Amino acid sequence: MKKICVLGLGYIGLPTASLFATHGHQVLGVDVSEKIVETINKGEIHIEEPGLFTLAQAAVKSGNLKAALKPEISDVFIICVPTPLTSEKAADLSYVEMAVNAIIPLLKKDD
Repeated sequence: MKKICVLGLGYIGLPTASLFATHGHQVLGVDVSEKIVETINKGEIHIEEPGLFTLAQAAVKSGNLKAALKPEISDVFIICVPTPLTSEKAADLSYVEMAVNAIIPLLKKDD
């Protein structure tokens, strides 16, 4: 199985991380919020989405999903961070840039 690092544990990242974890992959979910990391590691969730509590709780209880503030070397990196609109109606890519900069030192040949 793959070691997967999901950056951003919101409405896209947390379900994605939980789904991979419940299918046997080792998943590290990364978020910039210490409160979100602590909540997920307790098997709880910080957002409301039908069925997500059960899925995330199963992922954490299986030992396959852990949350952290920093990424680690992984086989796969999935970036699920926000891209809010600026006042000029363009995507603010600063969160994407921060995520990319966080994983650059961890990348291996052929990643």
